[in-house]
Amino acid sequence: MKSLLTFDNGPSFTTDRFHLLKVMNYNSPWSHPSIGTSDAKVRDKNSLMKILPLMITFSILATVARAQETTGPFGLHRGMTKEQVIQVVGKGAVKEMKTDADTLRLNRVPKSHPAFEFYSLIFSSKDGLLKIVAYGNDIPTNAFGEAVHDSFIEIRDAISQTYGQPEFTLDFVKAGSIWTDPQDWMMALLKKERELSAVWEKNLQSHLHGIVIEADALSQEKGYLKLNYEFDGWDEYVDAQKKKAGTVF
Repeated sequence: MKSLLTFDNGPSFTTDRFHLLKVMNYNSPWSHPSIGTSDAKVRDKNSLMKILPLMITFSILATVARAQETTGPFGLHRGMTKEQVIQVVGKGAVKEMKTDADTLRLNRVPKSHPAFEFYSLIFSSKDGLLKIVAYGNDIPTNAFGEAVHDSFIEIRDAISQTYGQPEFTLDFVKAGSIWTDPQDWMMALLKKERELSAVWEKNLQSHLHGIVIEADALSQEKGYLKLNYEFDGWDEYVDAQKKKAGTVF
C-alpha cells in the first residue's frame, strides 16, 4: 500500500494614482485661484505624464507579486486552508479527510497530472498548506526496474523545465546490500536498499522550500513515483509536531 478560494482584488489604478499624487506632494490647481484654467490643465497633464511610468511600474510589480503568491505546483499555493482547497476542487475530489487531522487526501487537484493517482496535502493551523505529496500511478516493470527508471527520468526532466536542474540525483545501492546485480534492481528498491531520487532546494519560486521526486516499489514487478513539495515553514511545523508528541512522556 502506498505509504472559498478568495483573493483580494488587485491594485486599484484610481486609488494608486491619488496615493502617488499625494506622495509626490502634488497640489490640485483648484486650490490656487490665481492659476488660469488653461494653465491648470497643462500643469495637470504634465504632472500626470511624469508619474505615469511610475504608476505603470507599480502596477506591474504588484501584479507579479500577486501571481507569485497565488500560484504553485498543481495549482495550489502556500497558506491555503482545507476549506479553500475543497472549494476549488469540489467535495467529490476528497479521497479522505479527518476533521481533527492536518492531512487532506484528494483524487484530483486544480492542475492534475496524468502520471499521479492521488495527492496528500498537509496543513498547519497557523500557516495553512505547507506540503504536497503526489503519489504516482502503479508502474508495471521487470526485475531490472526499467519502466520505473524511465518514468522517473521523464518526470524529473519535466520538473526541471520549471525549476531548473536538480541540485543532485541519487541512484545507488546502499552499502552492505546483497541486491547488487542488475536483475536485483526492483528487489533492492522494495527492500529500501536502493535509492533513486532527485532534489531541488535552491532558487525556488512560490515560497517553495524543497522538491523531491523518488521511486518506490510495491513488489518486484510494480513500482511508483512519489513527488514532494515542501513550502517555507515546513521544517518549523515538523519541529512543533515532534515537540508536541514528546509532551506525552
